[in-house]
Amino acid sequence: MVSGDGEEAAAGSSNSGEESLLGTVTRLIDDVRAVRVFVVVIGIAAIIWLLDFAQPILVPIVLAFFLSYVLTPFVNLLMKLRIPATQVNMPRGMAALIVVVTTVGFAGLLGTFIGDQIRRLVLELHNYQDQFIDNIDRLRDRVGDLQQRVEGYLDPFRREGEGIGEGSSLSGEETEFVEAVSESQGSEMDIWGPVLEFAAGGLTGFLGIVAQALICIFVLVFILAQGPSLHNRIVEAVGASEKRRRAARIILNNVTNDVQGYLFNRFYTNITVAILVGLIFYLYGLDFAFLLGIFAGLFNFIPYVGPIIGTIFPATVAYVQFGELQAVFWCVLIYASVTGLEGNLVTPYVIGRHLKLNSLAVLLSAIFWGWMWGPVGLLLAIPIVATMKSVSQNVDGLRGLAAFLRG
Repeated sequence: MVSGDGEEAAAGSSNSGEESLLGTVTRLIDDVRAVRVFVVVIGIAAIIWLLDFAQPILVPIVLAFFLSYVLTPFVNLLMKLRIPATQVNMPRGMAALIVVVTTVGFAGLLGTFIGDQIRRLVLELHNYQDQFIDNIDRLRDRVGDLQQRVEGYLDPFRREGEGIGEGSSLSGEETEFVEAVSESQGSEMDIWGPVLEFAAGGLTGFLGIVAQALICIFVLVFILAQGPSLHNRIVEAVGASEKRRRAARIILNNVTNDVQGYLFNRFYTNITVAILVGLIFYLYGLDFAFLLGIFAGLFNFIPYVGPIIGTIFPATVAYVQFGELQAVFWCVLIYASVTGLEGNLVTPYVIGRHLKLNSLAVLLSAIFWGWMWGPVGLLLAIPIVATMKSVSQNVDGLRGLAAFLRG
């Protein structure tokens, strides 16, 4: 009996030791997981901070990379041509320079046209002054009538609440003190301070845009000039492992096919939208129809919110010109019909065929990159999320992200 009790005690102590060891291992695993989660959170926060801090440099570089996908086919086409009076094909560097200079020139002409149209709009505002004042007066009368009707409905309820707010007004001395403070603040206001501050801020912003544009142009020229050799260098940079190099080639090919196909389709689709909107507005008799068409094409690059924001411009011009809500309705309907057909038929087909992205992922990407980089971030949101999907599909640790992004 004594020996049996001893064996049972030894077995019990052994079991308790195993349980304590198992508990220790479990706690260590939990601690490791907690540390990994903490490191991931810190890493994400550091990346977001870096994206915001380096925005003036990252935005033109990323924009240049995605523009290279659009312009590369034109460079390849020029390389097939021969230099005049020679039997030598055009070098890639020369073709890249010609394509970039042509693109910048076209963008300059487009910007000049837009600036000229805006200048004409500003100069002709005085012609619409009387009409605009009449429209505002009529709108004010309608709002006043609506307000009187609402007050008539609420009058019985207001009578029941009379006297509740009594005693809450300021006393005579307090009123005089407030008026004296307001007068002293108004007399001490420097009118030139805000003007100079606004001018300095505008000049600084303009110089920043010019600097980013120059960075984008130079980076774009070098990317197009290197072409396939840049892809080979990226593949070599990932390491000597054949598996990694194969994954890098697959990623680059997928990004090239997806992003290039998407950007090409969006480019031609939005040109079509701009032409259609401009022509229909012109036939309708709306002033500055082609300027509004260009705005429609530009805003249509922005996913989801772009077409909604774009309706403000034709609605405003229609109301100022015609002064009737019916004209505003028809112009908004024309704009919404063209952009709606494109957004509900063409874009889903293009995204589903070339990108196969989740709609929620596209929306979240637009929100995030618009928050980080503003309008340029909205333009780059879909190409960036398409690139992330291509990368995550070929990296073992990012398969979960690929499953979420995939449509």
